[in-house]
Amino acid sequence: MKKIYLITIIAILIFCSINVQGFSKLNSGKKSQLYPVDNFRFMIVDGLLRSYQYHIPQDYEDDTSVPLVFVLHGVPGGAYQVKFMSKMNDKSDEEGFIVVYPNGHINYHFFRILAPYVWNEWIVHDDVDDGKFLRLLIEKFQIEYNINHSRIYVCGISGGASMTYKFGAFYSNVVASIAAISGTIGVTMNGETYSLSEPVGALPVMIFHGTDDHLVPFDGGWAQGIFWKSVNESVSFWVEHNNCNPIPKIEPSDSGNVIKETYTNGTDDSEVVLYSMIHGGHKWFGSTIHSPCEISATDLIWDFFESHPK
Repeated sequence: MKKIYLITIIAILIFCSINVQGFSKLNSGKKSQLYPVDNFRFMIVDGLLRSYQYHIPQDYEDDTSVPLVFVLHGVPGGAYQVKFMSKMNDKSDEEGFIVVYPNGHINYHFFRILAPYVWNEWIVHDDVDDGKFLRLLIEKFQIEYNINHSRIYVCGISGGASMTYKFGAFYSNVVASIAAISGTIGVTMNGETYSLSEPVGALPVMIFHGTDDHLVPFDGGWAQGIFWKSVNESVSFWVEHNNCNPIPKIEPSDSGNVIKETYTNGTDDSEVVLYSMIHGGHKWFGSTIHSPCEISATDLIWDFFESHPK
């Protein structure tokens, strides 16, 4: 049965890779080239077939280095979901950065025909190393495109947010800053507790979380058979690691529905920013597919990234 599922998925992926490709003609005065606007691609990592989508900004030029932004989907989920949800392609074209949407690995326990991918954000299986996949994918884009090595960023939602935390902590010497939506730094499940290892260096972090998130509770606790670390624990982890001022600047929105907390003066000018969405749920805030929201996580994430290079 697993072989049938795998054959089906591969067929779908190949179909998508053929049909989602578009091309945009870019003129640069002395040359005119065709660059893929949206692609579905594969790579082999430790003998496993991995996949990803990516978008090249319409005004990309080889002779100018550009930022690289990774956007990680939720669990279970897929690159196409978070691409549509975040509208990061539009931001890519506006601001001139390359955006990559990696897919996690296929886990048959969570098998869904349109969203079969998961991340090993907590339990690491010997045969699946998602962190290695992401690192090799960064290196691939550094080889194939003119990437600004001081402006490599990662963000994600839900399980992708937790994977963002994990990858950022492990590769804080590579990643300039990260942003997490509706995620956590640690869980307890099946009698085992999992949390982040101490990062190598300081890392600016932006966090978004709804106070009514029933999948990853804002205050932590049990949900979905898992005990989740709270948002405050996630914030404290990064504030302490970055040696930020533990007393934040607090800025409520005019409506009172959004509270921004900023912890500043960290090592190497790092900071931690938390957006608490009062009565907010488990979602990419500001997405057009969810209920209206007075902020755009995508806009705020890019502004944060832009102001925090390596």
